[in-house]
Amino acid sequence: MFRSLHEFLEELERLGELHRVGSEVDPRLEIAAVTDRVCKSADGGKALLFEKVRGGEIPVATNLFGSPRRMAAALGLSALEELTARMEELLGPAAGDGDSDPLAASHVADALRRYLPVPVTAAPCQEIVETAPELSRYPFLTSWPGDGHPHGDGRFITLPLVITRDPDTGCANCGMYRVWIAGERNAGIRWYVGTGGNRHERKYRERGEPMPVAVAVGGDPALALAAMLPLPDGVDEMQFAGWLRGAPLEMVRCRTSELLVPAGAELVIEGCVEPGETILDGAFGNHTGFYVPAAPVPHLRVSCVTRRRACVYPATVVGPPPMEDCHLAQAAAQLLLPLFRRRWSDIVDISFPAEWIFHGGAIVSIRGGAAARAKELMEELWASELMGGARLIVVVDEDADVRDLSHVAWRIANLPDWRRDLVISGRERGTPLFPWLGSRLGIDATRSGGGGTRPPELAMDAEIRRMVDQRWGEYGF
Repeated sequence: MFRSLHEFLEELERLGELHRVGSEVDPRLEIAAVTDRVCKSADGGKALLFEKVRGGEIPVATNLFGSPRRMAAALGLSALEELTARMEELLGPAAGDGDSDPLAASHVADALRRYLPVPVTAAPCQEIVETAPELSRYPFLTSWPGDGHPHGDGRFITLPLVITRDPDTGCANCGMYRVWIAGERNAGIRWYVGTGGNRHERKYRERGEPMPVAVAVGGDPALALAAMLPLPDGVDEMQFAGWLRGAPLEMVRCRTSELLVPAGAELVIEGCVEPGETILDGAFGNHTGFYVPAAPVPHLRVSCVTRRRACVYPATVVGPPPMEDCHLAQAAAQLLLPLFRRRWSDIVDISFPAEWIFHGGAIVSIRGGAAARAKELMEELWASELMGGARLIVVVDEDADVRDLSHVAWRIANLPDWRRDLVISGRERGTPLFPWLGSRLGIDATRSGGGGTRPPELAMDAEIRRMVDQRWGEYGF
């Protein structure tokens, strides 16, 4: 459990996982270029703390979660695989096939209730209050040369905790929606249709009322993971983050609205979105390695910025994998696996290859008797909130290693009958990650495929294999 980003940085330094950069660096492109090179090194490199950032006094931290070891350390674990066991324990015994929302079970709600956020009246994130804020004073990064084109200089907040509240129920939502800096007191928030923030904004728009919004940055690393998960309605991300960290979060009320924000955050941007008011943001180089074009997004009018005196700004750089977000996605996959298994009992394992950009695609292994319904399973996955954004789903047999891309590629190239074992699912619009593409592909790479016959697969005689295992050393290998 970490009460702040500062405590996490101290732990990374203790583990030898933090590199301090003492030279002056530019938040426009230079920090991103350094971070990109480090992320793509053989082991993901170290977390980076840029202590002298041109144009201000606030240090910038990047690549905080850029290796399995650091991602596990962020959650107080020795290995990320422990997350699957923790989630299985939270869910308890399976209620039966087709459990569409296992997190909504009463015993799960009771367990999570122990981690309800704790309100406080004073917080480190409000040590300094700026009622006439100037966002240009903060080291928000420009990551790629085309970012912001053609409507600005391309500064984005890439690890934001965007907090909104349902005007009907009062339930809060915390999502990781990127924030474009449009001016000293103006920003644009890119959330997609169907997300919690989007649903709240639609309700306020229908009421004709301004929607309070808070953008928090920093705090316990568990917050970042909780904010990026596709949690169902009714599951509070702050409460879930409390469960991840093993203790409730402390929350403090904003200075200009009733919203509650993490007390341990580094800085908080407060403001509101007027009903239906949008701003045309700029292009953004995203996880796919391509630019997402500019689009109208909700216009956040900033009323206040609060921050720590010793503020550190955490950021991530997204782009062609491998990047830091791949390890956040790996942690998310470990948590989501039990949810997939509860909803679809035929599923044995699932992986989200980094090359497929997490939400962009998955490899799913299923039990032998379920191969006949592989195509049906693909459609069900696409229809769910867990996999609705996937462009590519590959289904393999249960003995396949879904994390071995070479093995899966061999099965794809040799098993499917392209006339029967491909599913192209059309749709009017692309997925959130790929808005310019309007269809999705499923590949049935199981042995039985779409009902066809396959030649026998090569396998060594079991007795010979045991004999070779016993005599391995005698052969001189």
